[in-house]
Amino acid sequence: MKGGVLKKPHFPARLLAALILGVAWPLAFAPFALWPLAIALLFGLFWLAVTEERPHRAAALGTAFGFAAFAAGTSWIAITLHNFANMDWALAEGAVALLAACCAVYAALALWLATRFFVGNARLLALPVLWIFGEWARARLFTGFPWLATGYTQTHAFLGGFAPWLGQYGVGLATAGVAAILVYMLQRRRSRHILMGGVASLLVIFGVAMAAASVSFTHPAGKLLRVSLLQGNIPITEKWNAGKVSAILHHYVNLILQTPPDTQLIVLPETAFPIFQTELPGLIEQLQQWSAMHHKILLIGIPEETGHKYYNAAMEIDGKAPLRWYQKEHLVPFGEYIPMPSLFGPLVHHFLPGLGSFSSGHGPYALPVDGQKAGITICYEESFSRDVRKGVEEGATFLLNISDYAWYGHSIAAAQSLQMAAMQSLQEQKPDVRATNTGITALISPHGRVLSQLPQFMVGTLNGAIQPMAGETPYGRWGSFPYLLFSLILLLVAVVLSRQQSSSRR
Repeated sequence: MKGGVLKKPHFPARLLAALILGVAWPLAFAPFALWPLAIALLFGLFWLAVTEERPHRAAALGTAFGFAAFAAGTSWIAITLHNFANMDWALAEGAVALLAACCAVYAALALWLATRFFVGNARLLALPVLWIFGEWARARLFTGFPWLATGYTQTHAFLGGFAPWLGQYGVGLATAGVAAILVYMLQRRRSRHILMGGVASLLVIFGVAMAAASVSFTHPAGKLLRVSLLQGNIPITEKWNAGKVSAILHHYVNLILQTPPDTQLIVLPETAFPIFQTELPGLIEQLQQWSAMHHKILLIGIPEETGHKYYNAAMEIDGKAPLRWYQKEHLVPFGEYIPMPSLFGPLVHHFLPGLGSFSSGHGPYALPVDGQKAGITICYEESFSRDVRKGVEEGATFLLNISDYAWYGHSIAAAQSLQMAAMQSLQEQKPDVRATNTGITALISPHGRVLSQLPQFMVGTLNGAIQPMAGETPYGRWGSFPYLLFSLILLLVAVVLSRQQSSSRR
């Protein structure tokens, strides 16, 4: 260091630094939940980016960070490919690397755009906007993949207070904004006024976030709803074994019969009944009779066959009333359906014959439950805020998710999913009930706090009560529009500032 100026490392060292920062990125998420680390890692990446004048090199930094982050943070996908698709570990990890490379494109593009079109302080203003917009686009393009989005790191932190107002992308923008301010303070550390202004800006952001968190947009609707969430802990190797179906059905029926007398809603996990409803009409009729006799509603994960189509679905039994259904709409590519089947179908069916035969459902997204409405999602859908909002738009007073993370073994996938579920509750200010096969089965408060949960990989029933909530948050009403509008304003300011600084340099 000479004259108080930080010496810029050579590019290979900077590329290695970006790779290391990316490897550490999953530590900011559950189950580690080191939320300040998200700010620190973005601070490091943004500092590397703003001191780079070549767009292609900035893109390389983004690629290194993004690839490392997703290779480390979604490595659990390889478990499924190895254990159930019979891929050897090298091929399974290669598939994860391919996904990581695709996700890294968004990080690379964000840094390339910031370096290519913005100069000076304007680049630092544009970076957080472009970074989070890249995450927003990643959750939408090519069916979407919202995993490891910045905002989720702040689910239980101060900046999470923005969630009901701007959603998790607004939370992510605030998080990236804090990192950018810290970079600016480092650049101008010799200026006392800049440092004081930076500290004041940080205090304002955190103060506004805390104030935002104190506002309640929803209010109690009716009485407490008593629920029992069943965690069957059925290994995947048994679940789809035709010879085990009878034992699995008997297992869940026993758990149903053991629920407390005052339970109003009993929820079974995704595909808890691993057989089409058309194949067990007698059992369904018996459950209807039991439901009517004991005044309990059952919500069961079960594949639905109708009109020569197959759905990953949830079946609601409310006494002798007609069955109600929720059909999963947002399917998992290469799992529940095959994109471009003529191209990829033979390859997928080589590893998993018959996979990818589900059709996409089309609502309704909320089902009536004892005078309330449950906004239902199945597994993967709960990580998409726009999917959760569909139930809220139909008047849901609480959220409900059924999942099966047994596919991913003893990995961090279930904890990451629980964190995202908590953010959905926080955004909508609605309680959430989650019934999973092997965990994590949980009850979540309207403020995103996990009230209770079952240990993973055990048979159990989580009994508890939730308070349904009526009303809508700003995010629940308008979705990502306020966040996008605010981002556009910041980007326009950055454009004007960049032009001014470019003119002054001539």
